[in-house]
Amino acid sequence: MKYAMIILSSLLFLFACKNVEKQKLVGKWQATSILEDGMPMPIPVNVVGFEFFPNGYYNFRSTLEYKEAGTFDVSGSFLHTLDTINEASTQKAVQIMQVSEDSLLLKMNADGKEQLIKLFKIK
Repeated sequence: MKYAMIILSSLLFLFACKNVEKQKLVGKWQATSILEDGMPMPIPVNVVGFEFFPNGYYNFRSTLEYKEAGTFDVSGSFLHTLDTINEASTQKAVQIMQVSEDSLLLKMNADGKEQLIKLFKIK
């Protein structure tokens, strides 16, 4: 019985932590910088951003009028997204390096190159 309570407590703690992190993402985020292999990318960062909703949906916008929208979830330190508006989409995962009430740092791999996106919450 003692071990069952420890396991149950551990699982509740893990689920509670997950929900806190997911809740921190809710809101509208604007990119402030995008680095590729440590160098600033020559793109207008003001057009790059996310919006995460409490119901588990998200919107993403980027350069060249690229948009996606769908569902998101957080597992450990990874943000998982599934675009439901573009055909042949697969689930993507990016690492959440840092998240606070007003800043977000995401790490991803794009064509074998490390990319870091820094964002701030605008609402």
